[in-house]
Parts: sequence; structure tokens; C-alpha cells
Amino acid sequence: MPNRILVVAALFAGLFGISRLSARGAGSVRVGAVEGQPDPESLGPDAAHVDRFLAALERSDPLICDDLAASFGNFWSGSGSDAAIGELADWDPSTRAQRDQLRRPVTDRAAIAVLIKAFDSANPCVRRIAAKMAGRSGPVGQAELLAAAGDQRPRVREAAALALGEAEDPATRDRLERLTADADAAVAAMAIAGLGSMEDHRSVPVLLDRLSHRSLRVRQTAIWALGEIKDPQTVGRLIPALRDSDPVTRALAASALGEIASRKATEALLSLVHDPEIMVRLAAVHALGELQDVAAAPALAGALIDPSIGVRRAAAQSFGQLDGLSAAPPELIKALGDSDRELRRAAVQSVSSIHDSHSAEALAAYLDDPDVEVRRHVVEGLAEMDHPSVSRWMLKALRDADAEIRRRAAEALGEHKEDADK
Repeated sequence: MPNRILVVAALFAGLFGISRLSARGAGSVRVGAVEGQPDPESLGPDAAHVDRFLAALERSDPLICDDLAASFGNFWSGSGSDAAIGELADWDPSTRAQRDQLRRPVTDRAAIAVLIKAFDSANPCVRRIAAKMAGRSGPVGQAELLAAAGDQRPRVREAAALALGEAEDPATRDRLERLTADADAAVAAMAIAGLGSMEDHRSVPVLLDRLSHRSLRVRQTAIWALGEIKDPQTVGRLIPALRDSDPVTRALAASALGEIASRKATEALLSLVHDPEIMVRLAAVHALGELQDVAAAPALAGALIDPSIGVRRAAAQSFGQLDGLSAAPPELIKALGDSDRELRRAAVQSVSSIHDSHSAEALAAYLDDPDVEVRRHVVEGLAEMDHPSVSRWMLKALRDADAEIRRRAAEALGEHKEDADK
């Protein structure tokens, strides 16, 4: 199979059927704006351009299409430059203009009609991209999206819900809330996801009601949405989901409680640090860091010996977020010498936030760490500590092979001298 990146680029370049834009089609790029008319460089794609693009997606490899759908819309604005920095020598500049135009808001009503028609495509990837593009149409396409939300076909309603969520227009919140009661669970879940994206506290009662929905997908999406809204009043309703038999649900609930960051959830989250599923333990450890509750320190210390390296890294990182930790626990100090580089980096940063004498001395022992990033974090941490040996440690750091470490050590020595002279 061709390289996925090259194939995704080919979708825009024409290898799947998108021909180069003519002077009349697809809003070809023109230099300068005509007085009284929109600037061509701000125009979105016209109907012909959209139609060719969606047709190309229909013909593309499903894996490539899905990969593009996952990233499409993450960077809506154009490149803003004609420079070919980072492009291959045989790159065709016209593809950038086409790509940038596709990522601008669709304001051509005929193009919006093409997108709405694609809501009924048998290809879920095409529906997803069409919905994302339609959601960017703004007030121009709002009436069409609201009409699609009432269509008799479930997959059209689902795509409409996705588009409305993409738009994040408060004026459509009521319509999305009504869609959460749709007879089709997929439509209801998509509407809930849209409400989560809006992050409007007025939707909390509807979302809480959906926590008891018959569909697992709907319940899980409601949990995620409540985490996005971050209303502390929902903590009590989310905690029972930590005991759900489904591990994904437990992980989502832990993440949502971490987003809300209310310490009322600390005790309940502590029980998940020993969950049999890695994803749940990882979510719980991350969440405990977000809560910043020092009561989580013993559990996080235990997580530093978890069989999963991901959980151990997260535990080391979460220690640095705890409020009022007076001393680094032995497990965190031991992690400074772990064989995993990422774990050492996280441990150094967390120990650096604990300004006790023992933590400083433990950090200093790793001024010779083989990883330059670890050494940089060590020097940065020691430079901020009030310890009688800081100057001696900084003098040692001045001999480091890394220029950034030497620069920071010199700064720290100057700062400590100024403090001593006062």
C-alpha cells in the first residue's frame, strides 16, 4: 500500500480524481480583490469543488479516507504563506490553494446543498467530512442543517447532529438537546457530543438524564460531555460510573472527574488505581493529578510500581501537581534512576516542585544523567531551590557539554550571588 501520508496528499493533488481548478471552477485563486466583491483568498469552495472532493473520497481507500476524516478540520485556516518551506522539490503549489479553500467556511449555498446530500452517503467517512464542512458554513447553512436534523433517515440526522456540534452555535443548542432523545442511539450520542463541544452549563440537566439511557454509547458520551462542561454539581452523579462493569465507561468517568477537578471525587478515584484494566488505572492516575489533592500521594506512590510503564509515567507526572506535598516519597526518588527516559523526566520535574532538602540532594545526583533533557530539568529544578549546595551544583553544571545547561547554570549562579549580596 502506498505511504499513507502521500496518499492523503494525493486526495488534494488530484490522484484520486480531483483535477486542477480551472479559471471558472472551484473558485480559482486570483490576485487581488475586486471592489465590492469578497476577497477571493477568503472564499470557501463552490459546489463543483465540493462535489469533486467528496467523489474522490468515495473512490479512495477506506483506511486513507478515515485517516483524513479524523484530522480534517483540526486546522481550518489556510497556510497564510506562499513559501514552499518543508515541501518536496516536485510539489505542485496549486494543491495548497485547493486544500486551503476546502478548509475555509463554505458559504456557497449550492455547495452546502452538495454537503447535505452527502449526509446520506453509504460511506461513513464521506458523511463525517461532509458534516464537518457543513458545520463550518455558519449562519448561511444553519437552516439546511436544522432541516436535516429532522430528516426521516437516521444517518442523515446523525450527520446533521455532528455538523451542528461542529458549528458550536448557541442558537442550535435547543435542537441538539431534543436530538439527544432521538429513537436512534447513534443520533442521540452524536447530539450529546455536540453539546459537550458547546460546553454550555444549561445542557447539564439533559446530559444527566442521559446517564441512565439504555444505550452504552449514549451513556458514555454523556459522561464525556459532562466532563467537558466541568460543572462541580455533577460529581455525585458521575461517581457511580466509576463502578460500571464496562472498563471504557470507568475510564471515561475518571477522565471526566479529572476535568471537573473537584476533590469530592478523590476517594472514589483512589479505588481505581488498582483496577484490572490499564486504561482505567491510567485515567484514574491522571485524574488524581488534576484534582491536586495531597491525599492521593500514597496511591500515586503505589502506581509508580505499576506493571504498565504508561501508568508509572502518569503517576510521576501527577506527583508534581499535588498541593502541599512536603517531601518526595521514596518511590518518586527511586524513579529518578529508572531505566525509562520519559519516566525519569517526569520524576525530575515532580521532585523539582518539592522544595525540601532531601529532594534537592536527590536531584543533584542526576546532574550526570545520560539524557540531556533529564539534566536540563535537574538544573532548572535545582536553580529554583533554596539549598546551601546550589552554587556548587551549578558550578558542576557549567562543565556540561550542553550549552543550554551551561547557560541556565550561569544564570542561577548570578541570581544566587545577587541574593547573597543583599
